[in-house]
Amino acid sequence: MSQVKNIGIRQAVAAGVGQGAQAAAEASVRQLIANGKCKTALENAKENHKALGTQASEALLVEAYAARIEALLQQNLALEAQSLIDLVRQRFPAAQARLEGIGATVAARSGALDTVIAPLADPQLSAERRTAIEQVVRREVRDLAALASCASLPPEHPLRRAAAALDRAFAAVTSGPVSNDAIALAEVSHRSPLAPWKFLVRAIAGFYRHEDAVCREQLEAIAPDSAAAALVPAIRAMLGVTSGEAPTASAAALVSQTTSDMAALRKALNDLDRAIGNASDGAILRAVRTAVQECRKSAPEQLERVKRHIFVRCAVGGMGREEVISALGGPCREDASFFRLFARGLEQSGDPEDAALACGVWDEFRKAAVREGWFAANGSEAAALYLHMAGVLGRLPMELQRSLQNATGRQKKGGPGDMYFVSAEELYRRACTLDPHPEAFSAWFKWASRNSQRQAESVAEAWHKIRPTDIDPILHLMAGAAERKAFPKALGYLAKAERIDGVHPAVRRARLRLLVGGVLRQVQQKKPHLAAEKLAEISALPESQQGDRPAFVATLGVLVNLAKGDAGPVDAACVEIARLLGNGITAHLLLFGVANAAKRGDQVRIDPPEKLGAEARAALPAAIARVTALARDMNSLNLQLPWSYLGEAANQVPRVGASLDTAQLQTLAEAGVNSKHLELAYAASAAGLERGGATEARFLLLRARALPEERYDRRVACAAATIEIARQRRDEQVLHQAVELLHGPLQANGVSFTLDEAGEILRAEKAEPKVFAAHRRDPDYEQILQQKRCDCPKCRRERGEIVEEFEDLEDMFDGVPIPEDMPPEIARMFFEETRKAVESGESLDSLLARLVRGIPPASSHKKGKRR
Repeated sequence: MSQVKNIGIRQAVAAGVGQGAQAAAEASVRQLIANGKCKTALENAKENHKALGTQASEALLVEAYAARIEALLQQNLALEAQSLIDLVRQRFPAAQARLEGIGATVAARSGALDTVIAPLADPQLSAERRTAIEQVVRREVRDLAALASCASLPPEHPLRRAAAALDRAFAAVTSGPVSNDAIALAEVSHRSPLAPWKFLVRAIAGFYRHEDAVCREQLEAIAPDSAAAALVPAIRAMLGVTSGEAPTASAAALVSQTTSDMAALRKALNDLDRAIGNASDGAILRAVRTAVQECRKSAPEQLERVKRHIFVRCAVGGMGREEVISALGGPCREDASFFRLFARGLEQSGDPEDAALACGVWDEFRKAAVREGWFAANGSEAAALYLHMAGVLGRLPMELQRSLQNATGRQKKGGPGDMYFVSAEELYRRACTLDPHPEAFSAWFKWASRNSQRQAESVAEAWHKIRPTDIDPILHLMAGAAERKAFPKALGYLAKAERIDGVHPAVRRARLRLLVGGVLRQVQQKKPHLAAEKLAEISALPESQQGDRPAFVATLGVLVNLAKGDAGPVDAACVEIARLLGNGITAHLLLFGVANAAKRGDQVRIDPPEKLGAEARAALPAAIARVTALARDMNSLNLQLPWSYLGEAANQVPRVGASLDTAQLQTLAEAGVNSKHLELAYAASAAGLERGGATEARFLLLRARALPEERYDRRVACAAATIEIARQRRDEQVLHQAVELLHGPLQANGVSFTLDEAGEILRAEKAEPKVFAAHRRDPDYEQILQQKRCDCPKCRRERGEIVEEFEDLEDMFDGVPIPEDMPPEIARMFFEETRKAVESGESLDSLLARLVRGIPPASSHKKGKRR
């Protein structure tokens, strides 16, 4: 083999080396091609073919020609490549297919597009041939205008239309700002060979809009081997993305002409970003001056934008306005864009006071935007802004919302001091007045529901008045009337709802429930004839014959007969109810519970559980769950079942809990909570926790509700752990209920666990006995809770802990020390009077004159700086 490398091909063949030499020659030629030495490879392949003249040597020679042509194309020597192709076609006709793709590439690069794409006009063109041509277009076509005017295709051809649209868009996006419609490019499908140009146009638009993420996303979508990919490295360099490879001369020239050196500015801004929140005010102000100076040098056209962002960051961080303006070299232009940025910054700070302040800034934005012609003062855009402001306030604690609303309630509406923007109710009212769409009313109703039921109903009435065909407010009003037991009014709302959407699930379910409520109400009011009429309506409804509902209807019939004074059919009806339900104990519990709901419990007797057999007592948990679920299904009733039966069911759950499904256990636990029978609720939650799986969070929440009030820490731990577990398992309903419990009755704001901590609490609760024992010590959660909760006097008082009188006085004064010789009672009085003066707008001089007699108020013309 070493001899073959050292002597010429012809001499090796002449020496009789034979087939071994042929194989070595092929290997040598291909290795040279692989190494990029195509010219040498072509010369050796020629020598080999002259010596052998075989089909194999000819194929090797054609392969070397093809490599040489490719090399010429890479050097942009399209004419030389075309000449070589013509030579090969003349000498080796059999190589026509091998050179066809290269020939199309050469033609495209030399500007002979007509020749390349002309076959696309033939509807009979094979799919393989069409794909090959489109690949050439994707890789080689750089002149979109030439392709758009190519005469070998009809003007309506998709390729020409796409090229024309791209040419227009490319010119527009490199000339100035463009709208999204200008770069939508619906003419260019994602399957088009010109699709990479579409992504390039959008990337350039993103670059000039300073939407770097959009620009990067579009660049990633460009195929690396497409013609449009030639600009990708240059645009990435403009974005500041560095790569290991040195840019080409043309790319470097484009970058230098398009951007300035932003490295110093980026460093200054990064230094400022690190300083804010971590350094002293002096260091931050020095960093501000440096950033502004670099921006003036590197990007003066961006100076105003940079100053706005710096001002907002500093202002939200609590720095003094005048000092920041001085460091910036002057104030920012306070236009609509400035106020919008400022309001967004305040919203994102996380401070409740900043959220309220953000609404004031949003109001300044609204006024500036109207002045600058962004939108009309009373248009849908203003309504959307009011709705957004209301949503910002709606995230504040309801107590703080009421405080803000009370503080501004004395302001004159529409006057110079009108602070409507801190009243969520006023904001929702304005939004729904300007643009009364269902989503706005729905948001208003949800907010009002958190405040009071009366306020929510008032919103629903306003909603129904303005949009009488919306079904949601009618359902809300219907439910409110039913809750007040105003069943005729509720049925009137139901009739409206049925005319709008009779197949709505809530509407179909409501008629049965309202009629049941009406029967119970009429029985309670001793109007059996009216009750009988409604009972007849119930019996005629198809849905009243489903599941266990016939037994409930028969129970209502018993009550109606008792109200009439006709006790004759009662015994027979009780037998029928027992037949429908399958056992007598369930029938007796249903009859007793429904009679109590109608205030007729004295007319129905039930034996104590001690008289029941062992089998009947073991069936009590399932019977109570079944009766409770049926009553809830028919009218959302919370049945008042015999206390002794609930106690016996609590005793039976640990023994028979395995035979009950999770729905039955949940119903039992909720029945125990609603009836204040915590032993039953605890036993059912224990059986549910034992099941594990997806219902763990639900039963852990029931455990928190089943514990007595004095087990405060344990209840807080269970509720907080439920939040994290439900969040991880995406159980929105349980998550909402747990948050309501933790922040509502428990008043445990600020307590939150990690998933590991929540899992530890879950395991501890599972290990607890299945029966609650008052004398047993709770699991020790003190250490974990101590790290989570606030121990200020206010939070301790909300938790029910003992707080000494005036213990929180210094907190009331925000850390200002109380004079040693001032009694706490006097300090509290001074504080309360000062608070009232601030709320009413009373001046400091007047307050002092009122509190400390003998001190005259200062002269009205006296000036001085006050804090």
